[in-house]
Amino acid sequence: MKTLLAFLILATAAPTLQAGHCAPYVVSTCVVCARTECRYAYDHCGRPFSYEVRVVTYRAHYNTGATITFTKTYRA
Repeated sequence: MKTLLAFLILATAAPTLQAGHCAPYVVSTCVVCARTECRYAYDHCGRPFSYEVRVVTYRAHYNTGATITFTKTYRA
């Protein structure tokens, strides 16, 4: 019974594991824009303070020719 169950699980997963059906992968990533922004927040007493963050925009190129653009924010 265990062998039959294992065969059924592998048989249903086999079409997704065929050659040529690989998921797209990132070929390269480049920086599109990098800038520093001043932001404001409040401390526990309600007083405002400023701080700087680094905002970097990236573009990722995939093996299929597709590209995506995303932004990450880092505390400077």
